[in-house]
Order: sequence, then C-alpha cells, then structure tokens
Amino acid sequence: MGKRYVCTVCGSELLVTKGGSGALTCCGQPMKQK
Repeated sequence: MGKRYVCTVCGSELLVTKGGSGALTCCGQPMKQK
C-alpha cells in the first residue's frame, strides 16, 4: 500500500504508489500526509 496525501485547501486525495523526488502540491500549497 502507498502513502496517502490530502490537500488542506480543496480536500483532494492522492495515493503515492511509487515514490520519487520532489514535493506534492495542490492549490499552491504542499500536500499533507494523511
């Protein structure tokens, strides 16, 4: 199972199944790990 991230602005959720470099952003803000 991957890591789940959520946008604190719009509530979108993302599931990371294969990690890489860089930061996840949505609505101009970094996404938080759930």
